Amino acid sequence: MNACPRCGFVDGSRRLTVCPRCLLAGTDGEPRPELGADWLAIEGELGAGGMGRVYRARDERLGRAVAVKVLRPESAGDPDFRARFSREARTLAQLEHPGIVTLYDFGTAPGGDSYLVMQLVPGGSLAERGALPVADAVALARELCAALAYAHGRGVVHRDIKPENVLLGEDGRPKLSDFGIARIVDPTRDELPLTRPSVVLGTPGYLAPEARAGAPVDPRMDVYALGAVLFFALTGRHPDGATASGSAIAAALPTGATGLAPVLARAMAIDPTHRTATADALGVELAAVAARFKPAARPDDDLPPEERTWRGAVALLAAVATAVVLYAGLVSLTPRVGPADETLPFTAFGNQRLPDGRVLTRARFETWPTLGAAVAIALALAAYGLLRRHWRLTGLDRPAPERPLPGARRLLSIGVVLFAVFLLREGLARAGAANVVMYIPVLGGVLELVMLYRFWDVALEAQRTARSLAREPLVWVGLVLSLFPPTYHIALLARAAGLAP
Repeated sequence: MNACPRCGFVDGSRRLTVCPRCLLAGTDGEPRPELGADWLAIEGELGAGGMGRVYRARDERLGRAVAVKVLRPESAGDPDFRARFSREARTLAQLEHPGIVTLYDFGTAPGGDSYLVMQLVPGGSLAERGALPVADAVALARELCAALAYAHGRGVVHRDIKPENVLLGEDGRPKLSDFGIARIVDPTRDELPLTRPSVVLGTPGYLAPEARAGAPVDPRMDVYALGAVLFFALTGRHPDGATASGSAIAAALPTGATGLAPVLARAMAIDPTHRTATADALGVELAAVAARFKPAARPDDDLPPEERTWRGAVALLAAVATAVVLYAGLVSLTPRVGPADETLPFTAFGNQRLPDGRVLTRARFETWPTLGAAVAIALALAAYGLLRRHWRLTGLDRPAPERPLPGARRLLSIGVVLFAVFLLREGLARAGAANVVMYIPVLGGVLELVMLYRFWDVALEAQRTARSLAREPLVWVGLVLSLFPPTYHIALLARAAGLAP
């Protein structure tokens, strides 16, 4: 292998047969698919399932991120798999619901591989989250009940509901995906079954007992699976055969959730005649008990600790870049007297020659401070772009425009402290305490840098949560208080230099 056709890794030795980068990432080095659609730009793989691989792509026509599901190459020649894949497209095309992944397009690549272009749900799957707070798990199950009731009303049974197929949107709301083994259940249709009688499709633990026995497709199979998904959302554990009675379920549930045991026992009843009849009925039962569970308070900052560290690092880099830019501006605008031969052409304007031959320049192009500022800005922009891309790819861009930004009060506090330090300095200067006053600008400079860091940290969080800074008056009050001292002293310098009245 010279270069990996998937990630581009170059094997200089030409001795490797497997790409080590793809191997460490848990992939097998399979090249990205050639779909023959020039408007689709494949960006990377999101995962693989029983029927195919899912890629993140960009729809160049509409300028949006999408998910592309491609039939496994080894299954491309199997008519049964091809028909089942095509049926997924037809099934999804019939379903338009906020709780179901939206199908955008469907096609066949020049090589014969079929693909679906679907809505990208960036929040990951329920399987990646594990156990949820009780109120959140119940709310999630109720939304899935509504989505399933909609699908069942249109004659569609999912037949593979499991945590991996429950995707979470940017707002945390669930969406059902992968209707690849759904079967149209409509007596008015004469559609031949696409599964062999000896083949059972589904996932153990979430597959209803009668489905494992080969019973005809029934919506109550989805009710069983949804009850099993709720069990997983409450416990973080996959259900097994031992979880059948109300007592066994109650023993497995966390403290405070045992009131849900009867609901789960009915939803997961082994005998379908004793099971909750419909997804709609299960939703009604969950609504009846939902009032008992108080929603968990959402933290002010829902980023994981390591992500907050990265956000802080980018904010600090932006603060340093801002400080360098301000320094370059102050150096360039501060009047300076220099030797007559020091002034270069086109770097200083409005020069005034003094009686002793030296030259007074009120503003100059300071080469090294200005170039340093440009480099600092470039580094800060690069770090910002990488952070935003990481948040987008990992689903951490979570719009919450109604939630106040957690750092606004802290920024106001820093502004108040800076203004108090300014008043203290002015008071000591008028009192003639020169020995003390000389140290205060050092303290003020450090606090100003902290203020810049906190401002950029708040600004990054505003970008991540789509919260407008115009709705944060505390941020602007803190900024005004923080910027008043340096602005005041710059005005005094300008007046002393004759640049201001």
